[in-house]
Amino acid sequence: MFLDYWEARGGLTRFGYPRTQEFVEYDPVVKASYRVQYFERARFEYHPEYAGTESEVLLGHVGRWALSERGVDPWETAVGPTAGTRYFPESGHTLGGLFLEYWEDRGGLVRFGYPLSEEYVELSPEDGQRYIVQYFERARMEAHRDPETGEQFVLLGLLGNEMLRSRGWIR
Repeated sequence: MFLDYWEARGGLTRFGYPRTQEFVEYDPVVKASYRVQYFERARFEYHPEYAGTESEVLLGHVGRWALSERGVDPWETAVGPTAGTRYFPESGHTLGGLFLEYWEDRGGLVRFGYPLSEEYVELSPEDGQRYIVQYFERARMEAHRDPETGEQFVLLGLLGNEMLRSRGWIR
């Protein structure tokens, strides 16, 4: 299934090489199992309940390609492990501060996967505010400072179908 989808839509150029074998993942929210496989620039999910429809294979883009498309390269400012951070040799990235706290409190690897980038600063085109961003295998986290109190808080944007649909890659 993943190979057919991959070959029909650009293969190596678009998704890169496979990084894992297929494996089964269980979603505790919808209480269903589905197959997953990671590629260098994508995460495929096969959902049997959507068999025969356009949603049979769901795709979430991850990693360096997703970042470079936004005009940033966190690898240029990547930092090694330091006190108060966790280092993940599987992906070569660190996780610390607010993101580490949020990640550990809400399911860690099971829910969000490994960090796929280092933290970097992004400028919002809407209001010109700066905030910190980090990509994970299944999520994109943002840390924002409240302008009145100065308190930091984390916003979470899950990757996947919504992102692809907004770009016209799937309907």
